[in-house]
Amino acid sequence: MTTTQQPRRRANQDKRSLWPTVSGPQIAGLFYATVWLVFLASPVMAAAYSDVHLGLKLLAWAATGVFALVYVWQMARLFADDHRNHPAPSRLAVICVALAAIGALTIPAAGTWAVTFCVYIAALIIFTSPPMVGIPIGVGVWAVSTAAAYLISGETEVWIALGPGLGMLFIVVIRTTEHYEDRARAVEQQLRTSEERDRIARDVHDVLGHSLTVLSIKAQVARRLMETEPQRAQAELDEIEQLARSSLSQVRTTVTRLRAPQLPEELEVARTALEAGGISADIRAEEEHSESQLLAWTLRETITNVLRHSQASRCRIEIGPESLRVTDDGIGVNGHEGSGLRGLRERAKAEGAQVAVGAGDDASGTRIEVTLA
Repeated sequence: MTTTQQPRRRANQDKRSLWPTVSGPQIAGLFYATVWLVFLASPVMAAAYSDVHLGLKLLAWAATGVFALVYVWQMARLFADDHRNHPAPSRLAVICVALAAIGALTIPAAGTWAVTFCVYIAALIIFTSPPMVGIPIGVGVWAVSTAAAYLISGETEVWIALGPGLGMLFIVVIRTTEHYEDRARAVEQQLRTSEERDRIARDVHDVLGHSLTVLSIKAQVARRLMETEPQRAQAELDEIEQLARSSLSQVRTTVTRLRAPQLPEELEVARTALEAGGISADIRAEEEHSESQLLAWTLRETITNVLRHSQASRCRIEIGPESLRVTDDGIGVNGHEGSGLRGLRERAKAEGAQVAVGAGDDASGTRIEVTLA
């Protein structure tokens, strides 16, 4: 970069920092914040009808214009596209003192009506500071300046205080509403993030828990067959490799929220996993059954539990138009639900479905049934 380009680049950066860019939805916010400058007509008109020298009137009008320009500039920084937002407290104090000095130049011509400027200074403080700090300071700036103006001038005109006072009321109400809306949005975002985290945790649990259980069972089968039936053992090892690759893909896609289980695939996986675990599988699916992802998740979780905990020899899977029932002849439930069943209940609740967990046939084993809404 040449020496002539460097100063030019610094000048462009200074220009960008001095004149912020406001576009899109931010323009509406800036317009709403500056449209109230129309009320600066009060000190302008007061100066016009005063009996002072023309020079003082011109000074008041010029000061009003400069005040409006600086105010718009600061509000533009608040709504800038690069999100500069709130200035540092020391910088804000300097700006407010400068604005107060500019507004004070109108006092000889505008008189008590010069307190109108204090409302804008207060607004700048309130909207660029935390509400718990900005609102008391802003209201104090307006109240002290208005009281001082009345005491010094002896004015009795109510609207000199009432007009800016109504403006202050609107500013406080708007800022308070904005603050609580921001808090509500932040809480809502936290809840959405928490729910998404829980959903991902359930998905990863379902995918890993199920896949690792099947892998473990197949590995045990392959080890038992290694010496007596090496060909079957090799087939089991091939299935383990294929399942491991499939599980890795499922984990990746689940974490990115791109994949959900499909019921036909889960039925086939359930049949294979149960047979590998030495459990007789009886699958009864009606021709027109639901393809709900909730039922697919339910089948995955229940088969994982059967393989891990049930010690069953038989498992029956029944799929109806709007329901899924899985029954085994194992040791039954002991009253404690793990994270898998809790996750299943949460999924069902989110979709308005019903989950029933109880004893299986002849009061033995376990029955898990999900009925869609």
